[in-house]
Amino acid sequence: MKNSIYYKRDNFDTTGVIVESELISKTDVDQVILDLNRFFDENKDSLEEGKEVNYANPEKTIVNSFHRLENYEGYFFNDLAKRLKIINLAEELLKDKVELISIQAFVKPGNMGLAAPYHQDNAYWCIEPANGLTIWIALDKCDKTNGMIKYIKGSHNIGVVEHTPSLAPGSSQIIEELNLPDGEVFNPSLNPGDAAIHHTMNIHGSNPNNSGKQRRGFLLCYKGVKTKRNMELFNRYQKNLDKVMELRNAE
Repeated sequence: MKNSIYYKRDNFDTTGVIVESELISKTDVDQVILDLNRFFDENKDSLEEGKEVNYANPEKTIVNSFHRLENYEGYFFNDLAKRLKIINLAEELLKDKVELISIQAFVKPGNMGLAAPYHQDNAYWCIEPANGLTIWIALDKCDKTNGMIKYIKGSHNIGVVEHTPSLAPGSSQIIEELNLPDGEVFNPSLNPGDAAIHHTMNIHGSNPNNSGKQRRGFLLCYKGVKTKRNMELFNRYQKNLDKVMELRNAE
């Protein structure tokens, strides 16, 4: 498996996704988990649902995802985002100096972790040129039993695919299945500390977690410093977001 094209950095431009084994250590993984738990305990009463946190249960006691973690200082995950090893990797793949866009975490608790519909990150980021990437670091073993990620090989080269408004938690825009391009689907099995790194235009999603095991992922998102906002994409995103708010208010 390690000889696969997905395990070679030189193939990033072709595949749109690669895997880096043991990007961070077990000690780092444990510290990220500790700080995510501490973050929730310290901020749960003030987190804005739908923007900073999404829950997996109606009682709002089990988290499905965290967003905008970069806005909170004093946590290990902020230090990790600045680590030279990670910055150098992002700059090597993007062939540019980079800056952090966001820090996120997807929890996917056992038996209730939600699916992530297919999407492209740049439908949200709205940058041009579309020179960005997400480093998805496994905090638990990630395999086909607990909601592994799925990437469509080479889909970052076809441009922005039409996204439609969605009420799925944490996914205000999705790509309808009928609009998906043909292509090999890559489902990486990851151990804690391994990372799947995908281009901002790569089409990807994940299955629900129907196992009894949680599947936590920690995300660091970067863009090249030469990028700027694509106003056409941004206006399209805002239109979809307005439609989502309209649908939610009608419920």
